[in-house]
Amino acid sequence: MQNINNSSSTDSAFQWVTIYKAENTLEANIIKGLILASGIECKIAGEMLQGAIGEIPFEQTQVSVQVYVIKERHARQILVNYQQVKQSAPDWVCPNCNEHNGSTFDFCWSCETLKND
Repeated sequence: MQNINNSSSTDSAFQWVTIYKAENTLEANIIKGLILASGIECKIAGEMLQGAIGEIPFEQTQVSVQVYVIKERHARQILVNYQQVKQSAPDWVCPNCNEHNGSTFDFCWSCETLKND
């Protein structure tokens, strides 16, 4: 006889849960990259709805990063580290094109020049 409770708990461990609501798709993809680099499967929800802002309510166009429930704890630790770096590191100006870049960028978003520390 099968244990039905075991199958139910396994199913719930592999449901998607939102761990981060991003300001925009660029930030969502930065977070996604950090999580994927740690070997955690993740996805971005709402990315394709950004073009519909104004046509549908703003709250329905929210971009969020999702992971499986079973990996939520580890992914949240990655987010804590990301937010600490984001708050403590200063933004920087590209030495090649003088473009302003956020502290979490290692390459200039405009010309792809490597950040000089």
